Amino acid sequence: MILVIPSIDLRHGHCLRCIEGEPGTEKLYNSYSFHPDNLAKLLRRENAKSVHITDHDSFDNDKDANTDMIDAIIRSIDIPVELLRCFDTVEEVEEQLEKGVYRVVLHSLILTDPEGVRSLIKHYTPSRIIAGVRADKDIAVMPSNKKGLTAIDYGLQAKALGITRLIYTDISWEGTLCGPDTDILRTIAIKTQMRITAAGGVSSPSHLWALQELQPFGLDSVIVGRALYENKFPCQKIWRQAEARLEVPIED
Repeated sequence: MILVIPSIDLRHGHCLRCIEGEPGTEKLYNSYSFHPDNLAKLLRRENAKSVHITDHDSFDNDKDANTDMIDAIIRSIDIPVELLRCFDTVEEVEEQLEKGVYRVVLHSLILTDPEGVRSLIKHYTPSRIIAGVRADKDIAVMPSNKKGLTAIDYGLQAKALGITRLIYTDISWEGTLCGPDTDILRTIAIKTQMRITAAGGVSSPSHLWALQELQPFGLDSVIVGRALYENKFPCQKIWRQAEARLEVPIED
């Protein structure tokens, strides 16, 4: 079975999404939005094997807005934390890895400092340095992509540096719950021969089963955000019912 990786989206130290709980527990779950480290603990209790964090403020040139909360999340759980943020230099990547982030997701830095990325991989191994690409009609969306590289070309460039895993999402499906395009994912996997993590679009077990069919091609994991927060999976109703009885209110 492919690995489901919950996503925590951070802005100004808070979560962008709020979990929908059982009726009468709204206050409990609303509080998780203001305490992402406690949300990470909840996801771990719900059997998460890894957590993906997106630092949205870093893409708006605010590198400090979520630093303390990222550190708190790392300290709060005993599973690997994967971090997607705007890295302008190799030194910024090294800082996060040394502070306890298990895996970083690179994008523009692969194009602006390929030799620096190569040195990161040599020192930290490909298991901790991976590539991420967000596509729009097959073109990789990032400011540094001035040549208009396709997502496949970008993936192959990352692979040439020693990267073995690619996170792929598309603006046509991210956040929509309409399901990822399995044909595109299959093509990416075949053309790049990399391990693939799909991101976004999933809203049901049927979407997970469809992605499971791509495992022979190299797709082995999926990052899920909105669907988990909106309880789109059958097991979540059981979790929420139990949590309504057992969870202790978070102190501000």
